[in-house]
Amino acid sequence: MHARLDRYHRQPGHRVDSPDLADLSSGVAGQPGLLSCLTFRQLGGPATVRLTLWDTEASATGCPAPDAGLTPPAAGVYQITDTEEGPAAAEAPAYARLVCFDGPRAPEQAAAEDLAGRQRIWPAIHGLSGLVSIYVLRGSDLGSIVVTLATSVETLDAAQRAVMATELTPGEDPALLPGPDRVEIHRVTGHHLPAVRLRPPATVPGTSGRRAPGATAPAKEGRLCMRAEGAGQYSCSRRC
Repeated sequence: MHARLDRYHRQPGHRVDSPDLADLSSGVAGQPGLLSCLTFRQLGGPATVRLTLWDTEASATGCPAPDAGLTPPAAGVYQITDTEEGPAAAEAPAYARLVCFDGPRAPEQAAAEDLAGRQRIWPAIHGLSGLVSIYVLRGSDLGSIVVTLATSVETLDAAQRAVMATELTPGEDPALLPGPDRVEIHRVTGHHLPAVRLRPPATVPGTSGRRAPGATAPAKEGRLCMRAEGAGQYSCSRRC
């Protein structure tokens, strides 16, 4: 499974709540291989983001950029190397944390990050009640973005405190874990599920057959589009 992240920065003359920034899902509907689409708006920052999940790298690369009337976005295509579901997996996410580890990174650094995630970080946060899901996006240069979806900012803060309280486990080398380059908090402005697929949903290697985030319960007919109307509140905008 692969992901594509398209990132816009708001320009002068574009209000925070302007229609062209409210929903970057335009153009993605009906694209072959689409598994899920989420749109984010950064809190206290200029970024507006569209994150789409795909069955193959070719599908992700061929996806058109959002038509939002702005300058072309910075886009990246990643392999999803891991995903986990939290206790709130059945709920619509309201907030997201993007933890960015810029590439290029050495293979041993990437391996150390993966080990820390599996052996120390996930066990520390997996029981948080507002945790929806986590997935790890790995770039071709071995840089990565860890996306955490939650029902509240408080859950994201609790996850950070839990991680900071952990101690390194046997086999972890602090020299290979310098920390992230950036941490961003976003409000989830849209969560869109594509039409039902005729084949089983994609799974992630090494995750015991877990389905793609956002693709656990597709509609029986058509496509259900969820638009944020406030923190944690969603409404069905269309079924087509």
